[in-house]
Amino acid sequence: MDPAELVATRPVVSLDARRASSGLWSSLLVLAMGHLAVDLCTGIWPVYKTMAKLDLTHAGVIATMAGLVGNGLQIVFGVMADRGWRKVLLVGGLVLSGGVLLVPHVQALPIVSVLVLATSVGSAAFHPTGTGTASVLSTQRSGVMVGVFLTGGYVGYALSQVAFTSVYRRTGGATELLLLVPLLTAVAVAWRVEPAPGRGGSLSQWKQAFARERRSLGALFCIQACASAINMGLIFLLPDFLLERGAPTWVLEGGGHAALVLGGSLALLPAGYAADRLGARRVLIAQNVVSAVLFAWLLLGAGATWSKLALLAAFGAANGANNVVLVSEGNRMLPGQASAVSALLMGLPWCIAAVAPAMVGSMADPEHGGNTTSALGWLGITIAGAFAASLFVPRRRERFA
Repeated sequence: MDPAELVATRPVVSLDARRASSGLWSSLLVLAMGHLAVDLCTGIWPVYKTMAKLDLTHAGVIATMAGLVGNGLQIVFGVMADRGWRKVLLVGGLVLSGGVLLVPHVQALPIVSVLVLATSVGSAAFHPTGTGTASVLSTQRSGVMVGVFLTGGYVGYALSQVAFTSVYRRTGGATELLLLVPLLTAVAVAWRVEPAPGRGGSLSQWKQAFARERRSLGALFCIQACASAINMGLIFLLPDFLLERGAPTWVLEGGGHAALVLGGSLALLPAGYAADRLGARRVLIAQNVVSAVLFAWLLLGAGATWSKLALLAAFGAANGANNVVLVSEGNRMLPGQASAVSALLMGLPWCIAAVAPAMVGSMADPEHGGNTTSALGWLGITIAGAFAASLFVPRRRERFA
């Protein structure tokens, strides 16, 4: 074959295509950094309440009320994002998320509650909007796109307590310095993320789309509610659980939390890829069986500090993988409602799961004869609920034939 003909037969990647690909990944990176900044703030309250020696019941009520209000608004924010408010919600969510960084400077519990609520509302504005935006960057690689976006949040959440306690100890409580992270990231998001191209479908079309998939979405919803409940309850009580087990200070003040959340981040991309290739049902069943075994081992097994950290990381990976699989599957079911689907499968389940901190806080309160192990043991029932619901997720060949 003539060399000129050989060259002519090679696929040519246009300059516009290369620019589009570069823009896709840079937009995804900025979104992931925004997620990191938001979740750097959302993980602070559980460790601060232990450092400040707050009453577990009161602290649990504050966490639950903020979670109920904030996560309850996610469906509203999700619909708004699909109807043209994407950039406003992303930037506004980042700005509000820093509210909890000011709590060391306030003593009155009502004001503390408002600051924790501001962080929860900011998180609720950012999460469905960011997840929906990431998922539509490449519809054929939705699982990977969502996985990269969620990885940013997991890294921020993992570092949240370590960063907060380090700044708190070294600066005499000047935790407002950390506000630079969400504020600077808000500027980057405002510069790089494009506004929504237009308004989404009408409210009646939105309702019809959800009605068509109500059974499948219902199963995904139940799994997320169960997985989120055990995650919120464990994170809320983790410093106290580790304190009862005699863990060193560095583990109490963020080390255990980092192991749990970073373990979850390691599973996001593999789980997203597996869901793209094998279908959500298989992945969800397998990971919830593994979650049950690891959680029982964590609560009942004895061991050194490093073995506990390894168990926390492994459980975080198994339970945390639910998130990316559920959201990417929901976006496949309703591709035109990305942010609303993300809100349905994150915000409302998280709203229900937000009762977990108040529940386990009351059950674990030593003044009422409780302890963290028994409280978390009762909460472990939710893993069985997640497994049962995963059996009702449709097989890929049935759903997408």
